[in-house]
Amino acid sequence: MKWLYIEELYAYLARNKKRTAIAIAGIALGVLTLVLMSGISGAMRQKTLQELGTFGSRIIVITPGNLIVFGHKSAMLGNVQTLTTSDAVAIRDKIDGVEGIALMKNATLPVSTKKRVEPREIMGVDSAFFSLLDFTFLCGRTFTDFQKVAVIGSQTTKDFFDISCPLGQHIFIANIPFSIRGVLAARGNIGMEDYDSTIFVPITVMQRLLTKSNWLDAIFVLSKSSDQNRFLIKQISDLLQKRHGKKDFSVMEYEVASATSSKMEHLFSVLSIIVATIAYSVGILGIIAIMALSVYERVIEIAIKRVVGARKTDIFGQFLLESTILSMAGAVLGAGVALILLFLIEYIAHWPWFIPIQTLIIATMLSMIIGIIASLYPAFKAISLEPLKILKLYEEG
Repeated sequence: MKWLYIEELYAYLARNKKRTAIAIAGIALGVLTLVLMSGISGAMRQKTLQELGTFGSRIIVITPGNLIVFGHKSAMLGNVQTLTTSDAVAIRDKIDGVEGIALMKNATLPVSTKKRVEPREIMGVDSAFFSLLDFTFLCGRTFTDFQKVAVIGSQTTKDFFDISCPLGQHIFIANIPFSIRGVLAARGNIGMEDYDSTIFVPITVMQRLLTKSNWLDAIFVLSKSSDQNRFLIKQISDLLQKRHGKKDFSVMEYEVASATSSKMEHLFSVLSIIVATIAYSVGILGIIAIMALSVYERVIEIAIKRVVGARKTDIFGQFLLESTILSMAGAVLGAGVALILLFLIEYIAHWPWFIPIQTLIIATMLSMIIGIIASLYPAFKAISLEPLKILKLYEEG
């Protein structure tokens, strides 16, 4: 019996292609929007986690002055010097829940090799910095304090050398020669930091030879668990305020300080809900309209079915099935197009592959529910018709 209903539906929809297209398009657009936006958001989230490294969610960064985040950019207000190595030692020794500490001081200095001369960002770091921020070495290794050696990013290697692994060669920073100890694998930008174009030297050498200053530009703290981050931020703030006598520093999670894509992900989520709601509304109205119209166009058919023995539940089930098939057709179309677009976007943007399985299931279930809801009005309208009265009017007409 149900196969006959499907055949009847197919024949009816084939005669009304424009109405069918509008009804299906609304559902398809809703599903496409939800799946595509969710997929993009998920891929961005995975890309962010890759950029932040294994410990990204557990890292707390402390900076001097006020670090302000503007959308997906961050900026330091003022040029202040308030953090010292002794602050880092105090945090490590006096606060529970700290698993690791890394120090950083940066400056833009003239850099030269036989191939190129230009200013470049120099970061003075300790050896813990590379493991804490989950860097991978393309070749070579890290350094220890007081060595005039450098670890360079992948882009710096391309800019200043003709070979991919220039270990042992020299690079001049502020006219001081540094031997290349290691080359980092490509990492990409994290917030405003382009680590691929950065040169890293031991922080002790940075302070003694390059900047002649013991102040730090950042202290990175690795918590034992990301669940402890808020507690540690408060503990660190209280300790440093007590040591400095005032709040002349900023403490925040590395994800926030790096101005990662969380706000963009939230924007995508909000936009997807708005667009999907509008599209689903168009879809449900379209299905209601086409099914209600089909009631009036098929009154004789409905009346004959009732006269020859069809029950009200049969008629109701027919419209329920037809409406659900329409909405599910839209769901399949929307999901298919969304997955194709998602694969293309992820491929072009070099994002990790991500398929929003949960969103696909939710969108499909939502489409089915919409199909059921959309069938109620036309179904009740169909079963409320009096078959004998209709046939009598038809004979008289």
